[in-house]
Amino acid sequence: MSGKHVQANGALAIPPSPQGQPVIFHSGGSPDSIAFAGRYARAMIGEVWTIEQVVATRNALRQAAIDAGRKPDEIKFIAGLMPVIADSRREALDRHASFMDENIVQQRAYHIGMVLGIRLTPADLERPIPKELLDTVVIDSYSDPRIENVLKVAREGWTLRDIIYHSVIDYHPATLGDAKETADFLTEWFESGAADGFWILPDAYETDFKRFVDEVVPILQARGVFHKDYEGTTLRENMGIPYQYGLDERLR
Repeated sequence: MSGKHVQANGALAIPPSPQGQPVIFHSGGSPDSIAFAGRYARAMIGEVWTIEQVVATRNALRQAAIDAGRKPDEIKFIAGLMPVIADSRREALDRHASFMDENIVQQRAYHIGMVLGIRLTPADLERPIPKELLDTVVIDSYSDPRIENVLKVAREGWTLRDIIYHSVIDYHPATLGDAKETADFLTEWFESGAADGFWILPDAYETDFKRFVDEVVPILQARGVFHKDYEGTTLRENMGIPYQYGLDERLR
C-alpha cells in the first residue's frame, strides 16, 4: 500500500482487539435501511415512538437478518429515549422549557399543527387544543409517526406550550417526571419484545444522567430487567454478539 502520506509493505504485526472486529451499529428506519442493517450490522438504532412501531421495526429487522442468511439474534434493535428526570412532571416540564427559546416554541406550534393536520399558531400556546379539533384528526399511512404521541399528550388537557415541552416531536420519545416513570417506560418496552436495548439521551447530562444512574437503574435492577454485573469485558460480549474477526464468511 502506497500513497501520498502513507506507505506500508504489509499488515501491521500487532494482535487484534480482544473483541475482534468492532461492533457495527447502523441507524435508520426505511425498508432499504433495515435490509442493509439486517445484512451487515450487529445493532440498529431506530426512531420509533410507540410500542406498535418498535415491535414492527424490530420484527422487520430480524426478518432482514434471516433473509441475509443470519440468525435473528445476531442483531440487536436499540430504541432511543430522552428522559427528563425530576421530582414531578411539572418540574420536569419547566426544566425542559429552559432549553427552548421562544422562537423554537413558536416554530413547534406550527409544526404540531402540521403533524395533526389542523391550524395552530403561537396565539394558541397558552390554551389546550380543543377536543373538537382533536376529534377531527385522521391517522393514516401518510401521517407523521409521532402523531399518536402528540394526540395522547394533547388529550390529557395540557396547553399547547406544555405539549411542546413534552418533546412530542423530538427525534425519540421522552419521559418527563420521576425515576419510576422512566423505569416503567423502559420495562414495558423491553418486556413487550419491542427493543433489545436502549439509547439514552438525557435532557441535561450533568442532571439527568446522574439521576438515571442513581434512581432509574436500581429500579430496573430490582425488577430483574437490567443486570447488576457485566457479562464480559468487551461490548461484543455484553451485547451477546458472537466473536468476529474480519469479514463475515457469509458475505464473501
